[in-house]
Amino acid sequence: MYKPRIEQLKAVFKSKGYALKEGVWELNIIGIRNSQSQPNSFDDTICVLFKDHYGDDTLHCFSATTDPGQFWLLHPLNVKGCAIMKEGHYPNVYKVGKHRGYKALEQIGKISFFRDNNLDATPDFKNTPEIFEVIKANIHHANLLQPSVTVDKWSAGCQVINNDWLDFIELCNQSVLATGKNKFSYTLINSNEVNSL
Repeated sequence: MYKPRIEQLKAVFKSKGYALKEGVWELNIIGIRNSQSQPNSFDDTICVLFKDHYGDDTLHCFSATTDPGQFWLLHPLNVKGCAIMKEGHYPNVYKVGKHRGYKALEQIGKISFFRDNNLDATPDFKNTPEIFEVIKANIHHANLLQPSVTVDKWSAGCQVINNDWLDFIELCNQSVLATGKNKFSYTLINSNEVNSL
């Protein structure tokens, strides 16, 4: 799992003009897509950057996938193709809600996605149709009991955490309690952008 430095993430936000939340317990949830990604692998990272009760910067990182699994690339739920989130900054697009009956981050705001419709096993990020919609591409976990080896059916376009899920969702719960707000922004960047700074 790739683990960036706090300074690198702040530099990416600054260089791209993204708003970094600076309030106590206001979470910056950041997906880092592996530029050398292997299809069907949990080789991405989801980070949570925030200031704790003391005002100190805190960073937690989780193994994840920001890309759909092979099964849904070959058998998309939508006739227009499998959804792949486009890199970008999406303010207030998630809330603590439900995914298949359990507590997760539920998509409530519009996000840009590619529609990969060539029915091969590799995610396509170029020359594919784009949409800007709420499609319930949630942030949820894979196998809760042990890390999964491959993505397969775990993601049809969702952002999926593969380890320490309970720690992640507890950070979200604590944020809601501390701030009184149940809206979370999500920023998806590329590992190349982080490594260049």
